[in-house]
Amino acid sequence: MTHPTNNALGLPPASAAPNPKRWLVQVCQHRTCLGNRSDEVLAAFQQHQSEHILVAESECLGQCSAGPTVRVLPDDIWYCQLSPADVPSIVEQHLGQGQPVKERLHPRFHPPACP
Repeated sequence: MTHPTNNALGLPPASAAPNPKRWLVQVCQHRTCLGNRSDEVLAAFQQHQSEHILVAESECLGQCSAGPTVRVLPDDIWYCQLSPADVPSIVEQHLGQGQPVKERLHPRFHPPACP
């Protein structure tokens, strides 16, 4: 099915896409995160790059003790201690359905709810 475009980039109208949001995934590539395999996390996210998902290397995100650290914009959601195995669920659940993966959220930015 084709849709008419509504902008210079040739993207379909927002109403035509199930999740029209565009995402920026920043993956820390500073020394400490690299020591915890953030290069592999970056490569795993890059496999899912599309017109709606931009994946970028990042300088230090200031969360060295919790690396590898990933920040997802525009939601400003932070993930910590990720492995390449975590990437498919983040792509499917967060970037695909708009629901952050609670088990991998960084507790400094997203404290668990009190019972």
